[in-house]
Amino acid sequence: MIPILLAAAVAAASAAPAVTTTVPPAAATPKTLTLDALRAAVSVRQPHISPDGKRVVYVRGVGDFKADVERTELVLVDVATGSRRVLTRDRDDVSNPAWSPDGTRIAFLAAPSKDEPPEIYVLSLDGGDAQRITHTKGIEGLAWRPDGRAFAYLMRDPPGGTKPSPAPSPSPAAGAAPAATPKPSPSPSPTPKGYAEAFTVTDEHYLTRAPSRPAHLWTVDADGANPRQITRGAASQSGRIDWFPDGSAIVVTEQPDAIFAHLTQQHSVVVNVPSGAERPLRASGLDSGAVLSPDGTRVALGVSRHGSAYLHHDVVVRRVSDGGDVASAVALDRNAQWYDWLDDRTVLIGGADGVRTYAWRLALDGSPPARLDLGEVGFGNDATVARDGTLALVGRHADRPGEVYVLRRGGKPVALSDENAWTRGYAMGRSDRIDWMSDGMNVNGVLTYPPNYTAGKQYPLVLVIHGGPVATSTRDFSSLAQLLAAHGYLVLQPNYRGSDNSGDAFLQAIVGPVTSGPGRDNLAGVEAVKKLGIVDPARIGVSGWSGGGLQTSWLIGHATFWRAALSGAAVNDWFEQATLADISEEFAAVFLGGVTPWTADGRAKYRAESPITYAANVKTPTLILTDSSDQRVPISQSFAFYRALQGHGVPVTFMELPRTGHNPSDPVGRETRLRIWTDWFDKWMK
Repeated sequence: MIPILLAAAVAAASAAPAVTTTVPPAAATPKTLTLDALRAAVSVRQPHISPDGKRVVYVRGVGDFKADVERTELVLVDVATGSRRVLTRDRDDVSNPAWSPDGTRIAFLAAPSKDEPPEIYVLSLDGGDAQRITHTKGIEGLAWRPDGRAFAYLMRDPPGGTKPSPAPSPSPAAGAAPAATPKPSPSPSPTPKGYAEAFTVTDEHYLTRAPSRPAHLWTVDADGANPRQITRGAASQSGRIDWFPDGSAIVVTEQPDAIFAHLTQQHSVVVNVPSGAERPLRASGLDSGAVLSPDGTRVALGVSRHGSAYLHHDVVVRRVSDGGDVASAVALDRNAQWYDWLDDRTVLIGGADGVRTYAWRLALDGSPPARLDLGEVGFGNDATVARDGTLALVGRHADRPGEVYVLRRGGKPVALSDENAWTRGYAMGRSDRIDWMSDGMNVNGVLTYPPNYTAGKQYPLVLVIHGGPVATSTRDFSSLAQLLAAHGYLVLQPNYRGSDNSGDAFLQAIVGPVTSGPGRDNLAGVEAVKKLGIVDPARIGVSGWSGGGLQTSWLIGHATFWRAALSGAAVNDWFEQATLADISEEFAAVFLGGVTPWTADGRAKYRAESPITYAANVKTPTLILTDSSDQRVPISQSFAFYRALQGHGVPVTFMELPRTGHNPSDPVGRETRLRIWTDWFDKWMK
């Protein structure tokens, strides 16, 4: 799937150091949520159901705050009895559990030791320790061959590339015409002769210090013998690995090279395993990944409705043999965030609708998509399907982090885990949907109340604006929103135009007025909450990260009622975003309506939609916060905005988190960001 590129507001805080903590019984009087309490949060992810639907394995992650790492382990649950046991202990970076086709073994990725990249391990459920299968320099994904006797995996080329080796004669891919001639295999980004360690940058970001290295498809026997590279050359493979039933070919996503910005040229290919020869699944156009049907005759594809990787994606089903259309979910009109096959005749699609996350069935008989009945459980876009159609998923809730559920055909979700039972001892704020109008459009959002909310009383209001911008704030648990609510704030999370919860037309309305349009929606949202009579109009704050930081910086330049603002990793200057970021100029051009900054009219458009243009209007006390080495939104934008506000006499503080990446990924970094966020509003709004 295409990743969300400007990240949503703030990830949930990580959890307690000890993996096997005992959860105390809930107190008679719920306690107030604190940062210390959030250390007990458990991340539940990557559930994988056994082929017979009787057992589920998932990754359990908790935060070790002393070491500042996440501790992970695999947990196995029996669907019928609910009994559970931990399969792995004292292993680093456990991920990607995958059942063998016969259901007797589980493969997974784990680091052999601290600071080493992940390798493939296999654990027999008959007992014994997990056996290490590969000895590489890091693996990025794996899939069992259908006969259970080998794996396919993705691995990046070592620095300097690999030398090509002769390939066997081509043979036909499963269900397809003979594959094309194998590609030549040039070394990626060669060093120009006489230029020492210089390398070609092309569309890399401003922090680039070495050329990107492509990932290629490999196979290895299930006992670790005969590792073999299948694809070669500059093109880079990624995403899900799907074998054809006879093991002769694999479907995988590919882009022309390893440069991140070139994800906009991704497309799915069929790779012939004996020869390494490839053919595209579609004659032309990008897609966000293909999922092969169980019988190997069809693929479900995420296809952009507007020809851009950054905008709305629909799921379509096509025949593998000739690429002919079989079915389409265009009528669903919701951005497809996840999709997989329920059976050979039905595709499941996950995405946002309003302020909830759902899953829909797309049958191949031409009937319209039908929504699954999940009750109050939100669909976590993290799920797998057994052969009998039983679904294992991460289910979301408003009052606690996600848990693993199982859903049988025609049934209701049944919880298999209770990792976050600790939340029952804490008072959580109620989260409701709120709707309003802006520029003639219906807009919605989530309004979270303080846990001790009293009708008739007025409370300070803080906006927490999601990034993306193609994303959605839902009623699902948010540690930041709940923490602010615990501090006594109303919290509004608006789903401005460009959010992917209200159809393509609403999403597409962001194109052109990429900053000002959403800004008007968010200002209208403030007025909608004020009309409820519950807001103290003298204490209204605004905040957000990434695209939410962009909105924060713009909003304080267009309204003076804000009491305080926190602008995190903000796009303050669209020209810098186009020229320095890892998503390059194309991202900016798409959302600014196709214009580039290299003409007078284009530069004027970029300037008009850049918050820094309006810095002279800002009066709000502002905290600027960012990671030091952010490749997505360069820190130079934060420096410039800080100097602009400082130069106009605005009370402004600029803080860096000494981290690499667009968001802190370590437990201490995530907790520190939450602490800074709440402390800032407590300073100015209490």
